[in-house]
Amino acid sequence: MNAVKNIKRVVFVQKFVPHYRLPLFEALRSKLDAMGIEFVLVYGQPDPYEGSKIRMMFPEWGTRVKSLIIPLPGRYLYWQWAPFKLRKNDVVIVEHASKLLDNYFIFLLEQLNIVHMCYFGHGRNFQDAHELWIAKVIKKLMLKRVSRWFAYTDMSKDSLLDQGVDSDIITTINNTLIHNTVLSESEIPRESHTLTYIGGLYADKRIEFLLEAAEKVKNRVPEFKLRIVGTGPLKNVVEKFAESHSWCQYEGEVYGDDRDRILFQSTGIAMPGLVGLVAIDSFHFACPILSTNCGQHSPEVAYLEHGENAMILADEGTTDTYADMVCEFLLNSNLNEKLRQGCRDAANTYTIDDTADRFVDGILNIKSS
Repeated sequence: MNAVKNIKRVVFVQKFVPHYRLPLFEALRSKLDAMGIEFVLVYGQPDPYEGSKIRMMFPEWGTRVKSLIIPLPGRYLYWQWAPFKLRKNDVVIVEHASKLLDNYFIFLLEQLNIVHMCYFGHGRNFQDAHELWIAKVIKKLMLKRVSRWFAYTDMSKDSLLDQGVDSDIITTINNTLIHNTVLSESEIPRESHTLTYIGGLYADKRIEFLLEAAEKVKNRVPEFKLRIVGTGPLKNVVEKFAESHSWCQYEGEVYGDDRDRILFQSTGIAMPGLVGLVAIDSFHFACPILSTNCGQHSPEVAYLEHGENAMILADEGTTDTYADMVCEFLLNSNLNEKLRQGCRDAANTYTIDDTADRFVDGILNIKSS
């Protein structure tokens, strides 16, 4: 098979646009436009749960639709009218998720050789404890018969290969973030015994585990302070804890320069639960992540190397073993600096420009049926 010729449009379907994803779409739009290829972003709005965790963006240049969001026990289904936005021979990139009803119709169009359907995702659900068994079965049936897979990381690619996906249709894009900060590390002193948690406040992040372990750290390192940035379903738990522990400060939702300043000030990022794109934050702010092998991580955890740019317990840990690791990190200045330098080195590897280039390369190498 030969590469598809005369690609005129690339349509990227998103259930919503989180603030951290918009720079990638802007980069793709720019790169494809320079090649004479139209980039269309179809997006809607989040369900109440997702909307409580993440700041949303609404780019005017995109195609915004009114999503039909269907609540089910423990989850939501999305219908976004995307099939009606497509033209023959479009390259269509969708998230690999069974809750996206548009995908089933786009998949049918792929089988009929009307569009070139591509998946963008993890390769499997790394938090599959929350996924319905029927959803797993359906996703597996649709896994291989698409034009291209855009895998988040090499961990995602390995998962796809294990499931029998042809390596020729897989492109690893090294999912990442962009940081446009006016601040620099040299301008802001580190607070030597301060850790920050930054992200959504929900169960997979092991928030209550973090708070319990933090108390144990405080008993051994009197100077220890914990700052918590973010919001979510467990916000009240964090607020209550911070009110009764003066060394813990709940910052709420923080963005822009204020968020950047907090990360530059911090010695490290305390993240015993799910790690995702915060790995990229840790690199850009030279702020190592302290985590565990909890079995709930997103593929970006593959960027973290224990003892090089992060510290990760070999198992899910207990609050005692996690506190031990945190104390070792806080009290060893040589280890601090070694891991910070590892973060700086990694920041030069994972960039939005590289991710966008990988996407474009994958698009241009889609094979005709």
